[in-house]
Amino acid sequence: MQASQETVGAQPIQDEVLFCLGHKGLPYEVIWVEFCEIAATMKGIGASPTAGERYTVPVIKDLNTGAVVSDSHVIAKYLDETYPDKPLIPHGTHVLIETFETLFINTVMMPSFKLLAVRTLEIQNDISRGMFIESRLKMFRETRWDDMAPEGKAQEMWAALKKGLGVVDGWYQKGGGRWIMRNTFSFADIVVASWVAWWNTVLNEQERQEVHALHGGRWAHLLADVNAECNIDLGSFEEHSHSFL
Repeated sequence: MQASQETVGAQPIQDEVLFCLGHKGLPYEVIWVEFCEIAATMKGIGASPTAGERYTVPVIKDLNTGAVVSDSHVIAKYLDETYPDKPLIPHGTHVLIETFETLFINTVMMPSFKLLAVRTLEIQNDISRGMFIESRLKMFRETRWDDMAPEGKAQEMWAALKKGLGVVDGWYQKGGGRWIMRNTFSFADIVVASWVAWWNTVLNEQERQEVHALHGGRWAHLLADVNAECNIDLGSFEEHSHSFL
């Protein structure tokens, strides 16, 4: 079955939805929204707020059913229920995959979020920079942007990110296969690949090289494998490397 989708999003969570749609072979249109316009745009299309009663992206609007669905995990569940071919969340694994996503974020992302926020600001369009700074200072309970990731703390955060990836690498090793559930592709692998794709966008060249050299190149290979599985090309390392040649 085909669906015409309008997807409103911003990396990295936006990539989760694009991977999902690609895996299921559903056609879609991407509508990009500036950071400062997210709340008004989401209200305008009838989207529901997500955690903390905030309006966030991604959101999909399914023109086949009229459904407007917020939150990437909820979107994955909706797509499986509405278009059951090639499931994203294998039967009986919903809680496990949701737990995996939380563990991944707590292990890898939480210790380094301030550094990644600083990197993200560097690629924000001017129209959204002020609101992005304000929202992230409030989120991390800081008063000055310069205190988010000063040099010494930035190095500690970068080391923590790589240490966290070492833990996740151990999870994949225990699985003993191509995917976190051995030979079964799932939304859990999409979660990891989406963050890797985002790093390829926001990190500098040296940082990207370091990530992709870790653990025998696991993260570069995983991103390539998820892209191939989903018939899409998001955040490829080679694409960003070439831009610096």
